[in-house]
Amino acid sequence: MNSGLGRFLKHMIVMMLGSAAVGTLLLVLVFCLPGERMTEHVAADVGEMIRDREQIPDSGIENYIWMKKETYTDTIMIQNAIEKVDGKNAFEHAMWAYHYDVSDEVWEPEESLRMICRGEDVSEMNLHTYARYWHGYLVYLKPLLLFLSWKQIIILGILIQFVLMAAVVWAAVRRKRPEIALALAGGLLFMKPLLVLISLTMSVCWIITLTVLLLMLIWHECLESRKWYPELFLAAGIITAYFDFLTYPVVTLGFPLCTCFLLKKGKLLKEKLVQLIGYCICWGTGYGGMWAMKWVIADLTLHTGTIRDAAWSIIGRTESIGGRPRFNGGFYVIGLNMDEYDMFIYVICAAAAAVAVLAVVLTACRRAGFKYVLGQMVPFAVIFCIPFVWIILVQHHSALHARFTFRILSVAALAVSCIGAKGFRICRAERQKTAKEL
Repeated sequence: MNSGLGRFLKHMIVMMLGSAAVGTLLLVLVFCLPGERMTEHVAADVGEMIRDREQIPDSGIENYIWMKKETYTDTIMIQNAIEKVDGKNAFEHAMWAYHYDVSDEVWEPEESLRMICRGEDVSEMNLHTYARYWHGYLVYLKPLLLFLSWKQIIILGILIQFVLMAAVVWAAVRRKRPEIALALAGGLLFMKPLLVLISLTMSVCWIITLTVLLLMLIWHECLESRKWYPELFLAAGIITAYFDFLTYPVVTLGFPLCTCFLLKKGKLLKEKLVQLIGYCICWGTGYGGMWAMKWVIADLTLHTGTIRDAAWSIIGRTESIGGRPRFNGGFYVIGLNMDEYDMFIYVICAAAAAVAVLAVVLTACRRAGFKYVLGQMVPFAVIFCIPFVWIILVQHHSALHARFTFRILSVAALAVSCIGAKGFRICRAERQKTAKEL
């Protein structure tokens, strides 16, 4: 066995098993925390967190925020954080993820949370479980709710995101690679960033992505020389599976991939494509493997039936939509996700970016040659396809939750921006080369 592959497989096993053990332990520990104080902090802001339609203004930025904000899943996260079922221990809570709901079939988390915050008797409500997710967000959300209200946690989340974004820009500029920061900004624009900033659910993947990008920009040479990029992508997949609520996970793969291949120098096209495919496999192994570890742990310890439930969920989430053929349904769902860009500004930005990138690429081809430029652009063209492949494969989920899954299309927008950034880099290098010759 190749020594590099053998080393990685050892690291993968250790990382997977270690992550599952640590993740389980952390969840058990946070479920030992007292829930009464958390409930008090949630109750203080529940009216602001869940607004009735008549409380929302008819127009303006506030209307846009509250009509588009992902309050449904945010409410589930909050309720899971404060839930305490009598007679169930911390480990059972960590594995089963109990929550009460007023409905037996279609969940109504907003109304359920209101009732719990009012101190109403939950014995008349329906007890549900959500065992197939890790719900790793509870590791930070429960301790925060001991001291902060929902609104204060949102403000803290916004500050963290701004600090991380500023740090990423600083790291890119410090490397004298400002085009990387500009490309990332182009991708972020297509995530509807305002709604990401103010949502507990939508900010998770973005914070993970920013953290990975910052590590890459600061320690790229170390990661490259020690061949640690596979482990980094594996870790990104593991962390995403643990903390995310299946929102737009591909962003934690696509954004780091684009940044990685903007930073890499030289290398033949074949070698780049092998690395690209390898990193995708590493991320997918971490993502799918970590998720599966939860199912195995829950089933082996408490006989939850989570593996069976998860298997049926995967079948349901990946089935073609509306009885259509898979590719036909996939393109239909891609259209549904694109429809979420309901403001004309996105059409203008996309058209302007396409024209600008085309002009830069043509200039680069004229100066450096078509074959060389094509070899530099192919990895980004492959990354461009990733979100569309994901939607086609996971089309039922992408159709049902298009209101937030559309954000994976930001990977395609970033890939286009990176093509422009790479073309700009080639043009500048050729210009400097010509100046030296003169």
